[in-house]
Amino acid sequence: MLCIKLSFFIFLDFHTIIAFFVVKAPNLTYTARYGDTVQMICNFPVPKEDDLNKLTVSWQHFPPQHDEARQVTMFTNGRESVLSQEKTYNGRASLLIQELKNGLAILQIGEVNPTDAGTYLCVLQLGGSDYKEITLNVQASYRNIETSSHISEDNEISLMCESLGFPKAEVYWKKNEVNLSLPVNTSHTQTPNGLYKITSTIKGIDMNQRYNCVFWNKELNEETEASLKHSGLLTHASNYNRYPQRNDSGHHTQPLQTAIITTIIGFIVVFLVVIILFLKRRQCFKCFKKKGDRSSAL
Repeated sequence: MLCIKLSFFIFLDFHTIIAFFVVKAPNLTYTARYGDTVQMICNFPVPKEDDLNKLTVSWQHFPPQHDEARQVTMFTNGRESVLSQEKTYNGRASLLIQELKNGLAILQIGEVNPTDAGTYLCVLQLGGSDYKEITLNVQASYRNIETSSHISEDNEISLMCESLGFPKAEVYWKKNEVNLSLPVNTSHTQTPNGLYKITSTIKGIDMNQRYNCVFWNKELNEETEASLKHSGLLTHASNYNRYPQRNDSGHHTQPLQTAIITTIIGFIVVFLVVIILFLKRRQCFKCFKKKGDRSSAL
């Protein structure tokens, strides 16, 4: 009976210690774009300067549909250890050590890719211990759409669109802003860094018509599209609800960027003209002055 009571009090005392050391997170979900840098934050009671050597910080990653944790970074004995770090995070993930004295355990991941998505566990120990779970979502727009065309031996024309992004997008085709019901073959593969490579082909089209392939990324609520004919010359990806203007020939234009470049070139030309006129005027003035001096001498 005495042992049971003693165990009970030890249990209470242990959880009382832990209760004073609470880890919090200002955000439980982060969303990052492919190639960007993301910082995920855990807060803990501000330690004394001498306690930093006793502090242990561990960031672990649980990818979707994986039960095993991946060690992202570890801080122990006053320094960050990279020996236990998974190779996929080498040179990309680190702990902002200078922020630990402020009670902030900040994990920074650079060059984010889809394989970084999932659940992150922020575990801290200093007298007591506590943790927080944080979710990271990764998105990649299907901005760069490659196109090509092909004509078979029986003169059947096919058009192809291909792009990389994340998550997996749906692809549909349209002509004159009307969705097509022609047979479409769409397939996908995944690259080592987790991006989806989606290829879509449409057959039996009219050589004289222009067609659009549209990539619909549901998670980003974003559409990107490419316009092409059999020659495959017209290719441009545009953001959903932000389509570039077109000129009479049908090619996409960027009026703002063109106007800025034209203005800069105009200023440069005017500046050069002014300099040339100034130098010529100065040279003529010197010639006139020399002639005047000679006349006076005579």
